[in-house]
This record gives sequence, C-alpha cells and structure tokens, in this order.
Amino acid sequence: MLVLILTASSQAALFGLIKTKKNDAPVVVKQSLVIFPFDKDIESAQGVPDQFGDNIAGYLRTALANSKGYSAYLYDARLMPIKRAVNDNYMREPDTKAPYFAEKQKSAKLAQLLAANCYIIGSIEGYTYDKAKKTVELTLKADLIQADSGRMVQEFLVAATAGDGNQAAEEDELRSLAAGKAVTALTEKILGTSPADVKAKTAEKPAKKKK
Repeated sequence: MLVLILTASSQAALFGLIKTKKNDAPVVVKQSLVIFPFDKDIESAQGVPDQFGDNIAGYLRTALANSKGYSAYLYDARLMPIKRAVNDNYMREPDTKAPYFAEKQKSAKLAQLLAANCYIIGSIEGYTYDKAKKTVELTLKADLIQADSGRMVQEFLVAATAGDGNQAAEEDELRSLAAGKAVTALTEKILGTSPADVKAKTAEKPAKKKK
C-alpha cells in the first residue's frame, strides 16, 4: 500500500498535480499548432511560384519558434499518422495533399489525425510585381482553427511591400523580402491570440518612470 501511495504521489508531481514550495509559478502548457502549406489564388497571385506556399509556411514556423503558448510544426504528408491513415485506407493519398485552405474539411481531418490542438491554413491572396519600380506587393490570408471543435479562433489578413524603386534586386529577392514582412505581421497577430505570449510581451515593456 505504501509503495502504491508513493508511486501515485510521484506521478502526480511529475504531471504538475502537486505544487511544491520551491516552484509555485503556474506551468504553461503549449498548444500544438500545425501549419499547412499556403495555397495561392490562381487569378490574383498567378505570378507566385507553385511551391512558394511551402516557403510561407516555413517562414511562419521559424517566426513562431520562440512562442510561449504555441508549439508549431509543419504539416507533411509523410508524418506517421498521415501515412498510417493512407495505409489503413482511412484516407486516399490525394486527400493528404494541397490545396488545404480551399478544402477546409480536408485540412480539419488531417489536423485531427495529427492530434493537434490548433492548425493554420492560409492562402496567398494577392501578388503584384512592378518591374519598372522594382517593387513587390504580397497579401496573405490565414485562419487559426481549433482542431477538436473546428471553431474559428481568428481570421487574419496581412499585406507587405518590398522595394522602393531604387534597388537593383531581382523579383525573387523582392518576393522573399515581402514574404518575410508579411509573415512577421502575421506572426504578431497569431501571438496575440496566446495569453502566454501576450503576457510575455507585456512583461518585456519597460515600466514608465514616475514623475
């Protein structure tokens, strides 16, 4: 009986059910967040390379690496739960691939297979390259969704411009710069949905000096 009590107590302490005097700070459990490759609007973003949506997702994953509330990772059809679903004939292999934003039911099913808490699907909604002015404008749209309930946490729309007309940069370089700016703006909005990240950002602000 004593052994059982000690074992139960140690397990409770392991999972944070018992608070110790040395550590009274609340433990923040990160939400797993799967990021799907971004689709692209065929008409308004036709100048974007087909695989650029993968780049956007990769940029976003990197930008969220230091999140206090989200544990982000990239969707990949080669992940074991997805491969198992295909092998067990639970899903057809074509249904594990893009598009994801345009086929929301499919992405919801994939996120549930991965047992993610939340997921992000998005689309490159607009893209223009002005060769004369050497500028690129890029618009991203994204949805943050709760995986188990399908509840929309928040919708996002961000835009960014790269180049000022004086740069000798090529289109692909300008496109990457614009994507980086857009993803930075999107990251700020996503972190705004995480209480842990909002709290951390507030704590970083210097206190106002009393007059």
